[in-house]
Amino acid sequence: MSYYTITLSANKPVNMTVAGTVILIDDLGATQGLDITPSFGGRDLPKMPNRKKAFKFVEPYDAVTLTAPVDCTVALFLSKNDVSLGFADGSLVNVSGQVVVSNTVEARVPVDIGGGTVTVTADNVGINNDDAHPVPIKRAALSILVDARPVVANTGAAQVLSNDATLKRLTVRNNDGAARVAIGNANVTMNTAAIILEPGDSYVEDDAAGVAWYVTSDTAGADVRVMGAK
Repeated sequence: MSYYTITLSANKPVNMTVAGTVILIDDLGATQGLDITPSFGGRDLPKMPNRKKAFKFVEPYDAVTLTAPVDCTVALFLSKNDVSLGFADGSLVNVSGQVVVSNTVEARVPVDIGGGTVTVTADNVGINNDDAHPVPIKRAALSILVDARPVVANTGAAQVLSNDATLKRLTVRNNDGAARVAIGNANVTMNTAAIILEPGDSYVEDDAAGVAWYVTSDTAGADVRVMGAK
């Protein structure tokens, strides 16, 4: 095995008359790539352009021509015996072109993200949230209760029931013993309402608690109670 450290000038080929069967780049110095042209029996083998660190060539040769695009000092093995780089200390390996990683169901690639704050930027992220693999969701804990004054609901035009943008949950109870009440937007009526509370019924809203809610009733003076949570 022979290890060579060679100083190259930009775009000036250096020919080395060395016989072997293995060429292995150990260090590129200041260059990003090295052109390698092995020869055998007086005939040049195909040129291998822009080879990176850890590039390995296994085939008989009796001369090697090296060319770099910039002034640099490179180090490589020119050997008759096999040589491998272990990278035990985590050395950097440069790979030219695109590296494709296949992450299939049969051969999954494990990924670990370290602790602390992690920001991930992606053009398109898909989450498989089907019946067999549901994504768990945890709602934020609420710590403040807001007991609003009772609302006296009348017939005819709806009146404001609740309008607090800071609420995360809204509970409405029909506290009347006989009246039916309807809640919805400003145009809600007993005939168009999607939510109608019979006497004693309650309704809990988690998704749109902070919007303006309106109430009307089929009986004037209906007693409606409202509680919010933040």
